[in-house]
Amino acid sequence: MTKTKLIFIGLALALVGFLFAGSASAQDGPSISVDPSYVEAAGEHTFTVTGTGWTGSPIAVLPCDYPEGGDPNAVDGDTCDQGSMSVVGALDGDGGFTVEVTLDVPEPGIWVGAGDFARTESAGAGVTVGMMDDMMPATGVNTSLLVIIGTGIALAGVMVFGLSRRLRSL
Repeated sequence: MTKTKLIFIGLALALVGFLFAGSASAQDGPSISVDPSYVEAAGEHTFTVTGTGWTGSPIAVLPCDYPEGGDPNAVDGDTCDQGSMSVVGALDGDGGFTVEVTLDVPEPGIWVGAGDFARTESAGAGVTVGMMDDMMPATGVNTSLLVIIGTGIALAGVMVFGLSRRLRSL
């Protein structure tokens, strides 16, 4: 097999690898984060709720029952405690807010929801009791893509090394 064919195959493998690489995209609409995202034991705890991407105010922040299985789509609005609601009156210039709330966290955790009074925007975040293994962040590393790119680079290196030996012999 000639070196040109090796180069072509290596570049083709690298390009095929790039086809499967996903691109990161920002979440549309508002979002909230709760710090800390987990507590060591059930009980009363103070949290800092930070919101971004909101367009209207006031914003209501309130605790809800933790959804079964941790699925955010399973949150039932009827399980939210409106008596523990905190209201954020003004947003910063970027549509963000920060509020501290004290909540009684039961087992297995609590869901913190936020929404505007017109019910056009909403977001939520979970707080669990104890650190769970599946809470580790997804880093986005795609091993097969790294192997394909590495192989392409190695083939290119072999090609350069082979061409440099040929030029020295001339």
